[in-house]
Amino acid sequence: MQNVNIYKSIVKNEIFQEFMTQRGISLFDHSANSNFIDDFISTAYVLCPDIIDVDGYIFIADFLKSIGNAEENLQEKLKSIKKQHNNVKKKVEQFVNSWCFGDFFIGKYCISMENDKILMQFGDILVYNWSRRVKEVFPNRNVVVEYGEGIAGEEGLTITLFEA
Repeated sequence: MQNVNIYKSIVKNEIFQEFMTQRGISLFDHSANSNFIDDFISTAYVLCPDIIDVDGYIFIADFLKSIGNAEENLQEKLKSIKKQHNNVKKKVEQFVNSWCFGDFFIGKYCISMENDKILMQFGDILVYNWSRRVKEVFPNRNVVVEYGEGIAGEEGLTITLFEA
């Protein structure tokens, strides 16, 4: 008899039972039956986003770019944000890198957004992937990725990223 090892996903298979609408018989099937290829690629980007280092400050690039004037260069944006947060690096990074879970699904409300098990699983997935991403980009820096309630003034469950 051969030895068989199963290495479980970070996504719990049981979460599928929490879905109000199941498109298939498994999480894998549900994904295949729910997404176009462009949805899948854009989701992969959210899980492995562009990271930017501006003068030693670490940001999810899309979050920094979305703040303030789109024409303003990144150093000018950072200067303004630093002033707003008294040059406290952790507060600056948290302010920029905090994103409430609901903002990941603008215009896509479903009853699952009210299911704590599903929301916590979503948070765990983001933390896992973003942590791996920042460790890959900054192997010698202590970057924390976490989620919780109302971080940096956001409403509800929120993900954030900052250097400790």
